[in-house]
Amino acid sequence: MSVYQYVADNDPRGAEMIINSFGYEVTDRTNLGQSLTELVSQVGEPALKKVMEYHPDRDIILEFNVDNKKSECGCGNCARMRTQEQYMNANGNETQKETKPDILAHQTNMIVVVATIFIVGALMLKNK
Repeated sequence: MSVYQYVADNDPRGAEMIINSFGYEVTDRTNLGQSLTELVSQVGEPALKKVMEYHPDRDIILEFNVDNKKSECGCGNCARMRTQEQYMNANGNETQKETKPDILAHQTNMIVVVATIFIVGALMLKNK
């Protein structure tokens, strides 16, 4: 279940108010979760923040995330990373993103394999 469906199921009136606050009209009250998903995809972060204000578990979520703010070092990078993690999987799908070190390691491994094949081929041709 996506976060949008969860909010719509637990607070249908709130979901309608969110949609109306951005100038849209609710046409299908049976599918408010999908309407919220489309609203966030069109409007972006302001709509997502509004949806999260109506999240039934927002107090618990905020309570768990208060301790994470203390661990920031003040470099600005910590805040950006926390913001990226905050919106991950908002539509209920699991995503696996490769990080830069993973991509770099994969590229390095490919270069080593290709170089090894090239050297073995050159040695075989030289010995003939």
